[in-house]
Amino acid sequence: MRRREGAAPVPGGAPLHRNSEYLRWLLGDLLLDIGAGIGAFAFPLITFMVTGSMGTTGLVALVQGLGAVVGMIPGGLLADRVERRRLRLLAGLTGAAVQLALVVVLLGGWAGAVLLAVLAFLDRLRETALGSASNAMLKQIVPTRQLPRAVSVNQGREAAVEMASGPVGGALLGISLVFPPLAHLLGNLGSVLATLSMRGRYLPRTEGSAPTRLVDDLREAVAWIRTQPIRLQMLSVSCAVNLGANGLLFTVMLDLADQGVPATRIGLLNTALAASILLGAFLAPRLVDTVPTGVLAIAPVGLMALVGVLLPLAPSMVWIGVGYALLGIGLPAINASGQGFFTHITPVAMQGRVSALMRMVSLGVMTLAPALAGWGLDLAGATPTLLLFAGVLALGTVVGVLSRDLRRLPVSSRWEAHALAEGLSVPE
Repeated sequence: MRRREGAAPVPGGAPLHRNSEYLRWLLGDLLLDIGAGIGAFAFPLITFMVTGSMGTTGLVALVQGLGAVVGMIPGGLLADRVERRRLRLLAGLTGAAVQLALVVVLLGGWAGAVLLAVLAFLDRLRETALGSASNAMLKQIVPTRQLPRAVSVNQGREAAVEMASGPVGGALLGISLVFPPLAHLLGNLGSVLATLSMRGRYLPRTEGSAPTRLVDDLREAVAWIRTQPIRLQMLSVSCAVNLGANGLLFTVMLDLADQGVPATRIGLLNTALAASILLGAFLAPRLVDTVPTGVLAIAPVGLMALVGVLLPLAPSMVWIGVGYALLGIGLPAINASGQGFFTHITPVAMQGRVSALMRMVSLGVMTLAPALAGWGLDLAGATPTLLLFAGVLALGTVVGVLSRDLRRLPVSSRWEAHALAEGLSVPE
């Protein structure tokens, strides 16, 4: 009899906090997030300090995003062909190596736009090519009915880290340009140690399965997605959120940096955003259980569009912080409902590929946000640029409202019955 390894190591009824394998997985992601959050906040400011140009900073961020897009499909294919714990280890080791190179470049005084862009591209490339395996493991670690809660916990963890990463990143940046990448390096090494403590093997395929060709694997995933219009509808909304929300945040950050606002004060805005995401993560499991998933996937996008329209009118940093809080409050509900549902209906053996194809499109669109923000500020100023991104979010809201399949998604307790009735999944 063929056997699949890497199934949930605890009984389906055990709560998440008693699932030791999940806790080890979560610790690795937490340590990585701490370092990555500090590094992600500080890197655009490091680039701006080195180059002195908002346009160049946006261009470097665009190149960084392209690295993520290039690595997405290879990462999805790897996650569905190679033992996933091994890939997560390799992701941490290569991440530490790239951050060490950045530290050396900054200490040596060799940093410039081209070299920073190359390192940023490589870091995001290896992150998506190797790091995709981590989320692909989740369905093998926790029972299906706990996926919404697990996704919400991830959102809360990321938000809690984000609350501190802005101020800490700003403070470290005020001491030395090399301290944020050093923190990022240590986060990668912490993830490696936590992953080494995991006991399971996370094979993406049933033992004894016949070997397949890469092109056939990719074709299978594309065919799976094309048979489900609801995935394309959700993808359209996700693209609008990724481009619009990140564009708003990047525009505000660059505009404040150009006005001479200290990095520590800019970091406090990230804290406001993260605090609202943390609150949203606390509420998300309850919302997913009581509010139809279709509503949770669409309504917060409309709120984000309204915030984008009002941000140019914000008279002070306090009001900008309020806008940030409103931007973040609905994100966990969107992710817990949408990501939880699509993780549920995607077979274990296709988690990497399907996720990679979906993320490649949405992240590909998101890579335009920094460049559009930088160029918009240079050419038109803050208000027109913010209104542009608000318009993108408004368009995403309209698309969601017009998408019948997405609107009809029920509460999480009815996901399985709905997916089977609509032909969106089959029992595994």
